[in-house]
Amino acid sequence: MRLYKRGKTWFVDVNLRGGKRQRLSTGCQDKKAAEIVARRIEQEHADPAGTAVRAATLEQALTLLISKREQQAELGKRSPETAKMYRKKSGHLMRLLGQEGEYQPFRIGDLSASHVDAYIRTRRDEGAAGNTIAKEIVTLRGGLKLAARAGLWDGNLLAVLPAESLSDYRPRTRWLTEDEVDKLLHALGGDRAARVAYIVATSANRNESNLAQRGDVSPARDFVEIHGTKTAWRSRRVPMVVPLLRRYLDFALEHAAGEGEALFKPWGNMNRDILVACKRVGIERCSPNDLRRTCATWLRGMGLQPDLIAAVLGHRDTRMVERVYGRLAPEVLAERMKQSLKAQEP
Repeated sequence: MRLYKRGKTWFVDVNLRGGKRQRLSTGCQDKKAAEIVARRIEQEHADPAGTAVRAATLEQALTLLISKREQQAELGKRSPETAKMYRKKSGHLMRLLGQEGEYQPFRIGDLSASHVDAYIRTRRDEGAAGNTIAKEIVTLRGGLKLAARAGLWDGNLLAVLPAESLSDYRPRTRWLTEDEVDKLLHALGGDRAARVAYIVATSANRNESNLAQRGDVSPARDFVEIHGTKTAWRSRRVPMVVPLLRRYLDFALEHAAGEGEALFKPWGNMNRDILVACKRVGIERCSPNDLRRTCATWLRGMGLQPDLIAAVLGHRDTRMVERVYGRLAPEVLAERMKQSLKAQEP
């Protein structure tokens, strides 16, 4: 390696492919610093693939992930909402990890466990829930995996990412009794009460209720088309054969006030308004997903098998029904146990 000084700046001669040589600037005026930069320049020209790895940034890795998730959403393999979630989580990663300095992007080759641990501590200090942070780390993992596949990262996931689970998620078990639903409808009134009744009757989630149209309900009101938003399985046709659920569907259709084909008006902050209504009538707080769970729990209590409930909910199999959505109420479980013991008596 030979260094040459031109003015105040040091240059180095490097060998190019084909035996040619080129004189390149180190950008340094100090000779010792120039020697360090010169070695890096020589390595980059000797190993172009290694150069790509050393230059790859966090933004590149996350862009690969977002692009793939959006492509999967277009193909129906993931929901658009899932793709949006990854973009949002990537934003937090870029905000806290994305820059080493004002002008230098964060190179993923420099990523270490200490960077990730510091990120987790900062997010906790900001008040982020464990489940939220866990999704952000999953996003980081996905970006690093795709970067490795693209030849942009040669690190070790186990050495960088935490081994323990960060999630504090516990499945909610809240569901409403018929009396609680009626009180909630009375407190909300009008189109909002209609929306709640519709979710209870059909098992639609919040986003699915946003897409509800008048033509989705068959003329005889015996079927309702649900426009799924998460997976292909979520688009479904729900039979209205249970009298109790049919009653709430009739209520929804009677009080819905959407314009044009839309069944309901836009509802900006559904969670907050439902919480306020619950407090007003003195019932335990609930969410739109608890209303969906109410439908499943009622069906389970009526004796419907998990595979039938899964079809109503738009689930691929019965696992979520058995773990979360279709648990038997304690009093129903007690009654079923008594019936089972009685049937075994001689």
